[in-house]
Amino acid sequence: MRMSIRVKLFFILTSIILLFVILTQFFGILFLEDFYISSKKKSLKESLGQVQQIVTTDSDYENSLAALQDNKNINILITDKEYNVVFMTALLKRKDKNPVDTGKLLDKHEEHLNDDIGSVSKEQKIVTRTDPRTGTEFLSLYSIINLPDDVEGYVEISSSIDAMKDSINAASNFILYLSLVVTVIGTITIIYVSNKISKPIVKIGKLTADMAKLDFSQRIEVNSNDEIGDLCKNINFLSVNLDKTLNELANANLQLKKDIEMKERIDQSRKELIANVSHELKTPISLIAGYSEGLKVNVNSEDKDFYCEVIIDEAEKMNKLVLSLLDLSQVEGGYKQMMKEYIAANELIENTLEKFKLIFKEKGMDVEVSYKGDGVVYADPERIEQVLTNYLTNAINHVDDRKSIFLRAEEHEEKVVVRVFNTGRPIPPDEIDKIWDNFYKIDKARTREYGGSGLGLTIVKAIIEAHGGKYGTTNHEETVEFWFTLNKKSGSNSS
Repeated sequence: MRMSIRVKLFFILTSIILLFVILTQFFGILFLEDFYISSKKKSLKESLGQVQQIVTTDSDYENSLAALQDNKNINILITDKEYNVVFMTALLKRKDKNPVDTGKLLDKHEEHLNDDIGSVSKEQKIVTRTDPRTGTEFLSLYSIINLPDDVEGYVEISSSIDAMKDSINAASNFILYLSLVVTVIGTITIIYVSNKISKPIVKIGKLTADMAKLDFSQRIEVNSNDEIGDLCKNINFLSVNLDKTLNELANANLQLKKDIEMKERIDQSRKELIANVSHELKTPISLIAGYSEGLKVNVNSEDKDFYCEVIIDEAEKMNKLVLSLLDLSQVEGGYKQMMKEYIAANELIENTLEKFKLIFKEKGMDVEVSYKGDGVVYADPERIEQVLTNYLTNAINHVDDRKSIFLRAEEHEEKVVVRVFNTGRPIPPDEIDKIWDNFYKIDKARTREYGGSGLGLTIVKAIIEAHGGKYGTTNHEETVEFWFTLNKKSGSNSS
């Protein structure tokens, strides 16, 4: 049968109290009377010293001895060497009344005086005697005493044993009643203490049961500064640490899962990259091989020049692809550090547009530029010019017959937003997010026409992310917008 700790504590503590009560009664019955008599003997010896001092120093020693008798509840009898009474209570009480025959008074004590006092030499003697007249038992001390005028006498100091027994009985009854009261009070106290001690232990049991179920949300209220309080604190500390450790483990597992997924994506991207590079190189290599074979055959000078132009053009496309891949790898891998400095975005735009003036003029394009604020940013000028170049090249390649391109630079509190618009067909919504991927081309035939590799926007993405900025594209009613943000201060993030 399972017994709770509260019941165990109750029985243990109750047993201790009952054992204490029983032992108290047992030792009281066995030793209380002997202890009482021993104490009385000691008191009689102390009284003897007081009697000796009173008799030798106090001229009115009778009254002082009477007072001593009353205070200590004793009887004092003093005689000389011939057993003539020097002090006796009965004589003191009849001092001013009719004389009394001291011989008769002494005769009443003659038997024990002769037997007990007569045997006293220099040593004290304590005996138990019975009064023949009353049958009362006395504890008597006999000793030689110095009387006034330097003569010796005898003294008897007696205390009633019956009175002692009455006191012992009263003490025994008191101890019995006190034991009963202690038992009752102790039982109530034990119930309270048992609940007080077991309550936090029961709570600890419930908490550890919850912890076994991996529930670490519960805590124990600590109300004591003892070992149980320390245990509660340690259990709470353990619960917090386990909860923290499991959360960290869960986060680590989640991170590991993300890392595995990222690795899988990287592997997939690597495979796609190899496939895309192979595909992109396949056409120029085939053309170069084909036209090279043609050169080996005797062709006229006009065809020979055309064949060489094709070979050179395809070789340039291959070189451009390789350089773009290398550039992308350096930016994404962080191998090429961004040389950031504070520079005006307006100045960057103007410098980039200056390089496109001839192209705009040749293609008959209308370019409008607007600025809002000075737009000083913290960026790598060379890389941001590369971003602008890719955006402008993309706008030129996809502009429609209206041939309009717009540039806007807008200064905000912590960032500058640069927007490039071109008139033309909107990007299909399901492809807006895909255009930032490697080698992704919406119109592959047209891209082949202007020599695009599908890496331009991917490089833009890598450069802007390295600057802590944002990027994106938005379809409008008549235009398509490509935008990016740059931070105005070092260490801030664009939102």
